[in-house]
Amino acid sequence: MVTSANSSSVTADADEAISLAVVEAVSVAADTPVLELPPLYDAIDPDVLDELFAGRQAAERITFRYAGHLVTVHGDRTIEILDVDEAQTCRST
Repeated sequence: MVTSANSSSVTADADEAISLAVVEAVSVAADTPVLELPPLYDAIDPDVLDELFAGRQAAERITFRYAGHLVTVHGDRTIEILDVDEAQTCRST
């Protein structure tokens, strides 16, 4: 995982469900155990997310909020995590 002061990035393995990779990436970025995070389905349907990034016809990208973070999943299975407070600060300046 690549990490800076306010964001992190990881690329999910091809055989890994993207929904699980998102939860694990947010867990690391938030320094919170996976089981203490809210359910992913409160933010996005995990099955739909997995379908969007399965196979060769993957979505270009999708962005959503989850557990206080802005999550962007790219077609190459790169997951970017940005703290929502940091994202708002960046837009304000």
